[in-house]
Amino acid sequence: MGKTEAALEEKTGECFRLAAENATLQAKVQELISTLASKDQEMATQAANFKVAEDKLIGEAATGFTDGFAEALVQAACANPGIDVSGCSPLNEVVDDKLVPLKASEE
Repeated sequence: MGKTEAALEEKTGECFRLAAENATLQAKVQELISTLASKDQEMATQAANFKVAEDKLIGEAATGFTDGFAEALVQAACANPGIDVSGCSPLNEVVDDKLVPLKASEE
């Protein structure tokens, strides 16, 4: 019976060791879940900030383009007195020597 008791004691010790190891691993898993949630929130915040910055840059580019186009029209009218630039727009293009609205790009 000594062998059986020793084997039982060994297995009981192994069970306690495994239970402790399991508890440690579960704590690590919970820590990783918390870290992942924090990183997810951080990435969502960064994505929102990038979208704001992108929208601002697009707005600034559009403003620069329209301001530049308006200045080009003023200079064209100044260099060519009497020229009618009222039909000119950055939303038009020249097709067969006529101003026509731009076609939407098919991207």
